Amino acid sequence: MTKKGPLGKAEIFYVGGHYKEQDAKQIAKDLDRSISAVESQIEKFEKEEASSSPFSTNSKLGRREGIVIMTENASAASEVAPKVDTPTNASRCVTKIKDD
Repeated sequence: MTKKGPLGKAEIFYVGGHYKEQDAKQIAKDLDRSISAVESQIEKFEKEEASSSPFSTNSKLGRREGIVIMTENASAASEVAPKVDTPTNASRCVTKIKDD
């Protein structure tokens, strides 16, 4: 009988490590889970993989509760990323009280 409920952290880790080499049916059999639960987790991994661009540094940052650390990979990716020229809006933020 297959387990019910959401996948646990260890099961998600297992799916993430094996979904490229094995099909969903084999992973579901290994974890004793339903095929639909494994397929939905695989879809999440594929969606996350497709949404991350090579210029995105967000996925390369080291994260822990309450802190974010720029890693060497994130720093290198930010140097390679195309620069966008945006005009500064500082002149609109300054208010003169008196003219000299």
